[in-house]
Amino acid sequence: MTSTRRSAPQRSSAPQRSSASQRSGDAAASGAGTATSIGATSARSIADVAAAGAKKTGLGLLLALLALLAACNQNTTVGASQAVGESKQAAERTASGNELKQKGGLCDVNRRVSAPEAGSPEAVIWRMYQLAQGPDTEEALAQFIALFPSTKNAREIKENYWGRVRANVGKYTVEPGKPDFVICRTGFRDEGTMYYIVTKDPRQSPPPITVGLADGVQKIVFLTPF
Repeated sequence: MTSTRRSAPQRSSAPQRSSASQRSGDAAASGAGTATSIGATSARSIADVAAAGAKKTGLGLLLALLALLAACNQNTTVGASQAVGESKQAAERTASGNELKQKGGLCDVNRRVSAPEAGSPEAVIWRMYQLAQGPDTEEALAQFIALFPSTKNAREIKENYWGRVRANVGKYTVEPGKPDFVICRTGFRDEGTMYYIVTKDPRQSPPPITVGLADGVQKIVFLTPF
């Protein structure tokens, strides 16, 4: 009889994972998924915080910009008005030539001198205009020179003042033939009192004439003859 040999069952060459190994792998996969979820959540949280911070920063910048605009508006309105007011007050207090033009009511005295008190500074100016309106004689010139301090050179007074005052007297006297004049403003200096006389020339500032004590009486110590 022929005997038949039974072959032994063949084992699979790929090793099968044990249940413990499978559970370990599942746990690792689960942990990785959880970590991924946590990471995503953290990323979203960071993004939300960053967005909130950006909004706050943008709001802060907006508020700062509004405050800056408000300050600029104040500087250009209230500040400008205040600067104009201060400049106007300075112009009213100052006795400089450029600010004394007869425009905008800058002549704060604006007083006509018609019959000045004898020996007063205003009487000296009035007499100067009176002589300048009169005839050009040696006697008139001598009286004109006497209105200045004795230390002044008589020849210079004749050459620099006499002819020019006579030529321009009509700009400073109120009426032809009368020596009356109008004081625009007064000021003070060491030598005496400055009188700014109103001029009929709209292009000219009131010229200053300084009258002070010299030789024991009031005399012209500074004169603008134009």
